[in-house]
Amino acid sequence: MARGVRKTPTEKLNEELVKTKEEIQSHKNAIKTLEVRCKELEEKLKLHELNELSNVLEENNISISELKVLIANKGK
Repeated sequence: MARGVRKTPTEKLNEELVKTKEEIQSHKNAIKTLEVRCKELEEKLKLHELNELSNVLEENNISISELKVLIANKGK
């Protein structure tokens, strides 16, 4: 059974270096995707919390201006 030409140590290292660089780029792309997803989730959470706050204010017949006054007076 014939074998191909053996790779030199330099060729092996160059191939490994290329593969490693490709993996690094792949991980960077994955991180960017996860960061975008994280921002989207943070925005959704913020909107959900604001919606909950709005519902509580509405249930208790409190306006935004009244809430501002309540918060301002709480610190005093």
